[in-house]
Amino acid sequence: MDKYKDGPKDKTPTLILPLSFGVSSLSLLHLLDDQLAHQRGNEYKRVPYKLHVLSVKSPTLDAPEGSETTRLGLLRSAFPEHTFTEIPFHSIFRYDKNVAEFMLQHSTGSEINDASISDEDRLEAFRSSLSTMTSRADIDGVLLRKLVVAFANSEGCDGVLWGDSDTRLAAKTLAGVANGRGTALPWEVCDGPTPWGVHFTFPVRDIFKSELVQYASARFPDLLSKTGSKEPKIFNEQATKNISISELMTQYVEQQGEKYPGVMANIVRTIDKLQPSRLHSGLQCVYCGVPLESAQMDPATLSILEERDLTSDKDVTSKPTCYGCARTFLDFKLPTPSSKS
Repeated sequence: MDKYKDGPKDKTPTLILPLSFGVSSLSLLHLLDDQLAHQRGNEYKRVPYKLHVLSVKSPTLDAPEGSETTRLGLLRSAFPEHTFTEIPFHSIFRYDKNVAEFMLQHSTGSEINDASISDEDRLEAFRSSLSTMTSRADIDGVLLRKLVVAFANSEGCDGVLWGDSDTRLAAKTLAGVANGRGTALPWEVCDGPTPWGVHFTFPVRDIFKSELVQYASARFPDLLSKTGSKEPKIFNEQATKNISISELMTQYVEQQGEKYPGVMANIVRTIDKLQPSRLHSGLQCVYCGVPLESAQMDPATLSILEERDLTSDKDVTSKPTCYGCARTFLDFKLPTPSSKS
């Protein structure tokens, strides 16, 4: 946060805080509100930045039970100095036209092409065309990041403050590598500029989730209970076949982090040491926006496209695609013989 504390005096930057109603993002909001209130009370009465809290409304993002509008109203009353906005997940179609084009090219569901259906139904039809929980969770994560970035850019904001704890970043790192998205990690879990036009900061990156739970329980227990933050899911061995890699890694890190906190912390510290590649060609993956090192697709990506018989499709091969997104192509349900006739 020193980047904004020592910023120019003639401009007050606006920062987006994506809110999931989980304990980590709520704790970050409370911490930053305390900090800004203290700075308003000093002799200079100047705040280094303004907060714009963003809630993305969608049942697919594992939202807590109850009304998002009610929870957001409670937070508006509790933190009146800040701006709050709620947008639907399916507004990604309005913010990023590439998303609709990607869906049309790779989904086999006829509903995607139906101009009469709503964007909400179109998004759900697209997600249903993915055959695994892992691929759906992976795409949800990509779309959420793209939506937050697009909203921040549309509002002229200077950066995004993610409420990811050390625990969450460790799980995201392991899941990202497993999903073939390791090249994006230096931007998605580290403080600094991104290829997408906004600066990412993770203010609670050095704090374990269990510590944030203790903080929230001590500092704002009533608000925490009213906003309906959910307890983490517990999966048994039989249920693990029906969960995503992201959920599995989250469960693993939270359980093992209690036993070996130093090991989990080292996962994030290791990623912090990685530097984004300076060899990329200036091109970005047309779907997720990750910079690519070359205009030519790497052999691993091409082999995936060959497996789905997509190498003959010039619309696909002419567009730069990263390995992680190409892997997602494999999880689209193939059309049945009856749908081809």
